[in-house]
Amino acid sequence: MSGENVVEKRILNLLSKQIMSTSQVAKKLNMRREVTAGYLEALRDQGKLEKTKVGKSNIYRTIRDEQLTN
Repeated sequence: MSGENVVEKRILNLLSKQIMSTSQVAKKLNMRREVTAGYLEALRDQGKLEKTKVGKSNIYRTIRDEQLTN
């Protein structure tokens, strides 16, 4: 498994438990915020995450299977 896939799986696992901002994800995974933002946007583009803007923050959550079927 490539390093990128490991990071993506860690992000998806983390966000499956709670919604978080870019900065929160970066801190939890000990990554730079800018790098984390790139992964989050890539996962959103793939349809795996949903992004909501709250003030200046981007908040992410996973898209669950039941949301995709409704």
